Amino acid sequence: MYPVSGQESLQIMEITTVTTAVANLDRSGALLCDHATAEACMRSLRLQSARDIDELAGQLVETQDQLLAMYDLSSTTRSHLGIGETLQHLAREATRLVYAQGAVLCVGATIVQYPTDLIDERVVLDYLRPDRQRESDLLLNAPHPALPEGITNLCLLPIQIRGDMRGALALVNRDGGFTSPNLKLARAIAEQAGTHIEHALLYQETLDQARLQTEMAVARRVQLQLLPQSWPSVPTLDIYAESRPALEVGGDFYDFVDVPDRSLMLMLGDVAGKGVSAAMIMGMVHVAMRSAARFLPDATPASVLGRTNNDLYDDMTLLDSFTTAFIAQYEPERGLMCYANAGHAPVIYRPPGGRAQLLEADGIPLGVLPVSLSQDNTLAFPPGALLVVTTDGFSEARDLGGAMFGYERLLQIVDAFADQPAQAIARGLYAAVDGFATGQDQEDDQTLIVIKGIA
Repeated sequence: MYPVSGQESLQIMEITTVTTAVANLDRSGALLCDHATAEACMRSLRLQSARDIDELAGQLVETQDQLLAMYDLSSTTRSHLGIGETLQHLAREATRLVYAQGAVLCVGATIVQYPTDLIDERVVLDYLRPDRQRESDLLLNAPHPALPEGITNLCLLPIQIRGDMRGALALVNRDGGFTSPNLKLARAIAEQAGTHIEHALLYQETLDQARLQTEMAVARRVQLQLLPQSWPSVPTLDIYAESRPALEVGGDFYDFVDVPDRSLMLMLGDVAGKGVSAAMIMGMVHVAMRSAARFLPDATPASVLGRTNNDLYDDMTLLDSFTTAFIAQYEPERGLMCYANAGHAPVIYRPPGGRAQLLEADGIPLGVLPVSLSQDNTLAFPPGALLVVTTDGFSEARDLGGAMFGYERLLQIVDAFADQPAQAIARGLYAAVDGFATGQDQEDDQTLIVIKGIA
């Protein structure tokens, strides 16, 4: 080191002061720069937040509009119950809420347009064909080859009904086209429409079912009223008859023809099948058989069956049906029961003091051949004799295991109740079959006639 003069010391001090000042100035500039950057960042954040808030507000307004629209749709649709008026209302409300020119609602083969027929129904049905059904929306804008003349845009939305795509909502000609917000609203309307349509269909089905049940109840009452409501009064006979259809109406019938100067004739028939079709055929056979028994000269069981078969063969062939029938004629002077059997079973005869036995049919059911093969047969019918004619709803009744009641049980019940009055015998048969088939629905009509000889 060497000594520094006073002049040099002064120069060093000046340089140091300048350097320090420059350094301080640099720090101040940096601070000012950092502050400006922060200010710019804050302004950017505020602008971004404002945009986010505006976007969120727009979404909330859109959501609120959709909720209000859905509430409006639900409120106004609640009073519409029929499927037709429900579809018409939904089409009108969809048009109004989406600001479209019109709407088309299609459910199955039912198409409703509002306000007028804007589009050919075949266009909508074409997009609903099984091979073209879509699970997503279909948006078409003109020019497009699938759009009919006068249609500038069309939005087709599938409607789910009971889990299947069974319908569609088509919105037609919206000014400005279909944008994201109104497409969302349209989808929401389609979903809501599916719910309302399901409710309308359920209501219609419930209404139809109630109407059908009412009509069937009336038919059952009429059918039972057409059967004899009282039994003929014969001093030497105890008579009881009853019919219990498996459904509201059935194919079984019984009747008594008791006219002056003629022997009492009793008849029972069983049309193949059950339900409405069997009931209609039963009415036809019943009238024909009763007329033959009343108006044939010197009518016998076999002649009545023959005349009935001749009258109804063509009709029963056309209907692919047949009827088993049993007719008996009581001759009190001779103590005999004359009978003819057209393929009917079971028929049970019990002589006084004897055992119950089945009477075999000697003919075939009515309607099978152009002629009847049934012949007249006779039974001794003194006091104590018993004739029980039932339909196969008794012998073919099944228990929970699928076993049938059978003929043997019927014979045992008849033997067990043989000393009882005719009504008690019938009640015993019904009770035995009901107990055997406990837990099972009645599968077939159950009809019987019980005739007992008395002193």
